Parts: sequence; structure tokens; C-alpha cells
Amino acid sequence: MKKARSRSAFPNSLRRHQNHISRLEQLEGREMLDATGEFLSLRLAATDLHGNPITQVAQGEAFLIKAYADDRRDEAFFDGYEFPEDVTPDAIGFFTAYFNVTYDAAGFDFDSTYGEGGIKFGPNMVPVYEPTAPNVQYDGYIERLGVTNQYTVDIPGEIEILSFRMIAQTPDVYDMAEAFIPHFHFDQAVIDQNSQNQVPYYVDGVPVLERLTGAAYQQAVDENDEYFLLHQFDTQILTEDNQVYFQGVDLEVVASSDTDYDLRFVSSPTSLSQGEVNSLPSNTDVIDEWSHFYVEVYAKAPAGNAVQAGFVELNYDSDDFSFVRAIGTAEDSSIRYAITSTEVDEENGTVRIGYNSQSITTGDDRYALIGRIQMKSDMELPVDYTNGELTYTMSSEITLSDTNATVYNTSSGTSALIDGTATATHNFEVWPVIYDVGSAGEDRKVGVNDFAGFIGEYGKVVNNDPELRKFDFNNNGKIDVLDFSLFIQNYGQSDLTASTRKYPDGYPGDLGGVPLMASTFVLEGEKVDSRSSSQNAATKTTPPTPATTPSEASEPSSISGDSVSTTLPLSQVAPTNPSADEEAPDNQDVLPVEETTDAVISTLDDQTDLIVMTSQESEASFASEEDESDFTEHADQVLAIWEDEAGM
Repeated sequence: MKKARSRSAFPNSLRRHQNHISRLEQLEGREMLDATGEFLSLRLAATDLHGNPITQVAQGEAFLIKAYADDRRDEAFFDGYEFPEDVTPDAIGFFTAYFNVTYDAAGFDFDSTYGEGGIKFGPNMVPVYEPTAPNVQYDGYIERLGVTNQYTVDIPGEIEILSFRMIAQTPDVYDMAEAFIPHFHFDQAVIDQNSQNQVPYYVDGVPVLERLTGAAYQQAVDENDEYFLLHQFDTQILTEDNQVYFQGVDLEVVASSDTDYDLRFVSSPTSLSQGEVNSLPSNTDVIDEWSHFYVEVYAKAPAGNAVQAGFVELNYDSDDFSFVRAIGTAEDSSIRYAITSTEVDEENGTVRIGYNSQSITTGDDRYALIGRIQMKSDMELPVDYTNGELTYTMSSEITLSDTNATVYNTSSGTSALIDGTATATHNFEVWPVIYDVGSAGEDRKVGVNDFAGFIGEYGKVVNNDPELRKFDFNNNGKIDVLDFSLFIQNYGQSDLTASTRKYPDGYPGDLGGVPLMASTFVLEGEKVDSRSSSQNAATKTTPPTPATTPSEASEPSSISGDSVSTTLPLSQVAPTNPSADEEAPDNQDVLPVEETTDAVISTLDDQTDLIVMTSQESEASFASEEDESDFTEHADQVLAIWEDEAGM
């Protein structure tokens, strides 16, 4: 695009500029429009990218200029009006519009990447020209904008016909004569024949236009290329100044204070008060390799303003993380902002969201939550004790890379599109999921393969063997019922669901410290009932269940798919074992004796109970139907694995 000269003193032949400025500064004075007598109005408006009207825009920010048309013949001004012969009094809408737009080349740049050739057309509007891109060879001059209205019924009031995107450049106040104003195609740029590049004359950065006359004017009309057509079935062609009102828009480019953005990384959503927080929550610093988490995006406007809309962009390493979803008011009613757009580039690790709100009081004096971006870890960390205990791996950083905001001034009632801060960043300590230890390798779920590996090693002493250490989840030196307790509480989990693993005491951060099913396992010699088909006899003392003999252990129980789903009590108990010589009286409590984990294990029938208990737990877990089916189908195989291991 040929750049405009600076604001020089060339004579301005654009008389229409002065006419429009004197007739109306703002469209909101509609009664002033009624006094002019034009049949059709063409109005330009400046908005942010969400469509919110703005009067100010920060240097470097993108915004929209929208064009609206209105057939005004139904207004009170025209009651009893004597229309020209070729114009009817019926307001049945416009059909075709051709126009140009001028603007201050020093203040703004046309963005040709928007829509089709820089133009997006309104609902039921189609371009007249092919290709649709306007002529923008001269900076400050958008020529050959043409649109056809395909509405089949009259639409009362203004309708949006097209929009184009601009980039704010030099800070200044650009009034009607300097900002954006539409014209008939008959108003053509006056080319400076003495200039080396054959550019138009410019006044205050705006190209000088003049009206076609004589044969050139007649040719433009005859070729159906320069006018406004009120109705496609009539010859109601508007070509005169007093028939079409052109309303431009003024705009101020500012170097303003930034909207303050911040990020918080949390494992569960933060509670809000009217969409805001009194203080920002603390970041979560420790996660495991399957964790789902929320990136909460907060914004606070400069003093005297509220946050109305905007865009934020996050950058992340796609090897470490992936995007799950964006959450706004549609997903969580406590958030005051709707997510208007979500653009995700997983290959390059960027997510850009747009947000908008009808509220004009949020984010004025407190941080407003404009949305949550749910993400998950994709890091692969081995459960390998060869070189000692497990440790964490630091993730890459998630960074807020680009922001802007439309802010509403609570005193003036006007809106401005301004920059935002983009300095927030965070990373995590990431720990392995210790239960993904199956014989088929780590597959990012706790399933039947992991259970097969665990039950094959059940009851063994670790003795510094790194392969056995993988199954000693609580690190007490033996693979026992406490490890099993942890395992079944995590059975069925995977990285596909936003769930939380349960880890033993000593695991870092907030991950560890889960009780080992104290309500379902009774250990260390408590007075307990032996296994029974009835759970109602819990207060009785019964003889112990005999330990399984080696010969019996060599005969694995047969468990079918039906028997695996059978509900057995999860309350496995350690039996009391009174002396054979001294039987306690009926009215005397049996004193508890200290029982070891081995005593509990001895009550388990070839570990069939472990399988059944795990089946029960899986039914209440996050396991998918496919995983449930796999567990049932492979129960006998798991028993066979245990039998082979036991016979070694």
C-alpha cells in the first residue's frame, strides 16, 4: 500500500466531509437525522473484535469498522412527504450498495488478512465484486466496496452489511474528517500527477476526493456500478447527495495504561464473589504426570474502568501439556464472561481465547475471573527404582504471551480497546504415577495389566530389588495388604479423566497422605469376625479360618465373569486365635493378640479375594466399560499368572 504523506496543506475538494460533520457528529442524535430527508443512511461504527462499540483504541491493537444500512422511509419525517417520481414511499429495504471509505493513513492500517481479502460480509449479504478484495493501493483509501442484500423480507432498522479490520498506529484524536467516512463511488481520489508514485493528494492524512462529472458520471450510473439501489424490482436508484446520508466515525488512538492480567494454576476451581476474587489464589506447584489442572485467567482494568471483553493467548510446550477445554459462563454460571472464540494450535502449543460480558462493573476494583483453561499433563515419567527412590521432573513453563481488553469507563460511559500485561508464567514439579506398573509397560492407566503385575508379586519381601520395589507403594519393605489398599483405590484411573490419584504418606506436595482404607481393613489384632456370608455378626468371635496349605495354593480357584462381579464384603479381617488349651468363657472378651500382615494374608483364599475386591473397587472407579469388560475377561488369566509365580 502506498503510504500517505504527512498532514499537509493541499486544498481539500472533499466538500462532503464538511457537510457530514456539520450535520451530525454522532448517530445517537437520531432526530437530527430526521431533519435531513435522506432516504437511506450508511453508517460506520468502530468496535472491538467482539462487536462492542469503542471510542478509543490503544496503539497497535486491532479493531473493526462495521458498515450499517437503513431504509429510513418508514420514519416519521416522511409522513406526507412528496417523494420523487422514481422513489416509492414504501420502506422495503435496500438491495445493492456501492461505496468507498477514506481514513487517516497516519492513524490506521488496513488489515487484508481479515475475512475474504480484508472484508467480512453481514448476514444474508453477498459481495458484488469478484474477487471480493477491495482496491487498497492507496493508503487511506478503500475503494470498490460492493454488497447485495439477499433478505427476502423487509428488516426494520439498521442491518450490518460488512466489516473490515484495522490496526491502530499513531496516537492522536481522529475526528470525522480524519477517521473513517463512507462515500459514493462517484467521489474519486484526486491523484497528484506531479508525485513520483502517483499518489492522491492528502489533507490531514486523508486522500482528497472529488465528484465524477459529465460523461464519467453517466457511465458510472449506466454500468450499474456506482449507486445505491433501494429495491431489486424497481428502478429506485439513489445517486444524489440529498438521498443518501453517509455517517462516519471518529476515534482516538491512545497510549493508555494496560489492563492487569494474571494467571493462577489450580487443581480445583476457585470460589468467586460476583465473578471476582478479593485476593488471587495460590498456585499449585506439584502435580503427577496425569494431572488435569485449571489455568485461571484474571483481569483488572485501570482505575475508573471495568473489564468488558478481550483476548488472551497462552504458550506451552505441547510435549508436556495439552489443551482440554475453555470454561466460561456457559459452563460455570459464577463466571461473568462468555468464551466467544477458542483457537488452539496443538502443534506449536498455543491457545487463544476471546471473552465478552454484558456486565460493565466487573474487574473494576478487584480481579475478575474471565475464564478457565483446563489443561492436562502429557509428560511420561518412568517408575524406575534402579538408581534409588523416585524424584520429580520440572515441567516446561506455561506463559501468558499476548493480551488486550475492552474497558468500560464508569464515568463517561464509553469504551476503549487497550493493551494488557503479559508477564505471568508458571511450571510444576511433576511426579510419576506409581501405580502404572503393568507387565505390558506404562500405558497411562491403572488397569488389568497393572493388577496382573501386582498380584504376581503380592506377599513378597522387597530386599532392595528395584523390580519388587515398584509394587511396594508405601515403602514398608513388603508387598502387602496396605499396598493393595492403595492399589484398589486407584484402580481404573487414567490420564483421560480429570481425577485425583491417592498416594501414601511421604509423597510430595498435596499428593500424599491418603488413609489406607482404615474403614475397610481391620489390622493388628483387633477383635474381629472371620469371613462369613453374613456381615451382621460383626460382634461375634469365631474360630479362625485355616491357612491355605501349599497343595491347596497350587489349585487356583476358578473365577468366572459372573463370580468376579459377585459382591463380597470388603471388610477383610484378621482373626483372633485363642489358645487351644484355654477357651475363653462366653461372657469374657477375648484379648486381642498382635497380628501381622502375614496373618491377614493367610485368610485370603489363593488371593481370589483380592481379585474380587479389586473387581468391586473397579465398579466404583473411573474405569471405562471397556476396562471393566477386560477385567472380567482376564480374571482367570490373572489367577494363572499368580499360580505360575507362586510355583516358582
